[in-house]
Amino acid sequence: MADDSVERMARSILAEKRARKAAEDDALRLYNRVRQLQKEEDRAQKRIVETKKRAKEIIKARERNEQKLLEKEQRHRELAEQVEEQKLENLRAKEEALRHRIEQENRVYQDKLETVQKTKEERAEIERLLAESRLLARKEALEQKDTIRKQQEDARRKIETLKLQKLTAAQEEYERRLKEEIDAKIAKEQEIERLAQMELELIERLKNKQAEQRKAYQQLEAVLSLGSVSTSKGLAAASKPGSPKVVAVAVQSPERHGSNLSQQGPGTPPQQEAQDAEPSEEDVARAFAMYDTDGVGEIPTLSLDSLLRDLGVPLNPSQLSQAIAQLDTSQSGKITFGEFLLWWKG
Repeated sequence: MADDSVERMARSILAEKRARKAAEDDALRLYNRVRQLQKEEDRAQKRIVETKKRAKEIIKARERNEQKLLEKEQRHRELAEQVEEQKLENLRAKEEALRHRIEQENRVYQDKLETVQKTKEERAEIERLLAESRLLARKEALEQKDTIRKQQEDARRKIETLKLQKLTAAQEEYERRLKEEIDAKIAKEQEIERLAQMELELIERLKNKQAEQRKAYQQLEAVLSLGSVSTSKGLAAASKPGSPKVVAVAVQSPERHGSNLSQQGPGTPPQQEAQDAEPSEEDVARAFAMYDTDGVGEIPTLSLDSLLRDLGVPLNPSQLSQAIAQLDTSQSGKITFGEFLLWWKG
């Protein structure tokens, strides 16, 4: 029994707790609802206040707009009145300008009439003056006719005088030029005579040289005919440094001369054989040009030995030194073709 009563008491307490819990939950929900309703009421109140404020602002804005509209209409009326006044003023200005233009045109027309009248009067005066001037010109022309004729005659005389002076000057110039040409011709003829005389003298000297050369060839032939004795004499002559052409012939053996003599014809003189054995000036010039590599008309002294060997005149060192000393007197290390040719002919 006691257990049942305890259990009933526990159940009743539990039921009360549940009821209290449910009541608390209901109270909390009601509290939340009340708070929510209060918030809604506050928001509604704010919206009402804002709506009233907005309504007042709208009313004020409407009043301002109505005031602005009234002011705008007033300005439009004033502007329309000003436009009307301006139109009237413009109309009056146009009328005034038209009146002024008409007056100006009238003045211009009057001025033109006066100008035309003055022009007519001036033209008449000018025509009168022209008639008088033409009359005076005719009179002056008649008076000056004789003067003009005299002036023309004087001019013709002056022209004839000038022509005569020019003709005289031309004649003098012609005579002067003719004299100059004659003098030049005489001088040239004298020069020709002098050159002809010089040519004759040169020909005479050349003949003398040729005679001397023939005499030398005859002497050479006599020397060669002596045999071995002449060979030793020829070698002695070869030692002379100033005679390269003699060396070229003297160093040949008698047998070679004999063979040359046997090869020539029976009518060929010995002088002709010796002359054929000697190089001509053209041969010397060609041989010299082979060592004149720069084409300036000179060769180095070191090339002299080779040049002489090419020409058939070999020299020993002593003879070569003496020849270089004779050719290169300025000790420039160069030998010109003119110096070599004079030395070769000497």
